[in-house]
Amino acid sequence: MITELCGPPGSGKTQLCLQLSVNVQIPRRLGGLQGRAVYLDTNYGFCPKRVKEMAESCRNHCTNIALLHKLDPDETLAGFSEATVLDGILYSHVTNCTQILEAIADLQNRLYDGEKIKLIILDSLSFLIRNTITRSMKRVRRLHEILTPLHKIAHRFGCVVIVTNDVTTRISDSDASDRLAETTTITTTPQIVAALGGSHTHKVNQRILLGRDESDYDSQSTVYVASIEKGHFLPRITVPFRIETAGIRGVSKRDVR
Repeated sequence: MITELCGPPGSGKTQLCLQLSVNVQIPRRLGGLQGRAVYLDTNYGFCPKRVKEMAESCRNHCTNIALLHKLDPDETLAGFSEATVLDGILYSHVTNCTQILEAIADLQNRLYDGEKIKLIILDSLSFLIRNTITRSMKRVRRLHEILTPLHKIAHRFGCVVIVTNDVTTRISDSDASDRLAETTTITTTPQIVAALGGSHTHKVNQRILLGRDESDYDSQSTVYVASIEKGHFLPRITVPFRIETAGIRGVSKRDVR
């Protein structure tokens, strides 16, 4: 499958991608995938310092889990540390569609050679497409050329594929019945929708909307929400989370007033 993280700037898309790049390296003995991540960055969102902060916290958490299950932390977490986690991320900065296709071809070769890649991130797909291609039909064609091989890689090698997308405003008629009224002025209602259009929506299997929560949680820190808009395996649920120094963290019931 291809999972899309969609939201406005500052909604946590890149932060979640960085956290996943760390978590995918958690050893199998602790329930992780113990794999490498490929990070295709179009907008210089990747931050090595931030990855190290998340990795340090994740390592400490895994140490506690190992001790809880009476495992030797040094043995269980060998090869997984703040110092090594960046080596587990294959990073590429891509500025156009040709570079993305070349990076995907290189990724496919690595997988056929036995590279233990379990996560592929393209952050941000919409930034690249919308800033380099002006014609709508060419955008559709390029999206197909990029997402089709990623689908095949996900199916063939069992990789998790994440792409990020922005949101845009769509103006639509507010109500068809209004247009039939004798004295009417056609009104329009703006809607916040995923960018890249409807044809792109059909190419992603899951879409998770990210944003800030405006409800009455503890106001000492910002609360974000992740909502499943499109998915085959889960209902439409909304989960709150915070972005802390240690990384992405859940919001417990005691945080709610």
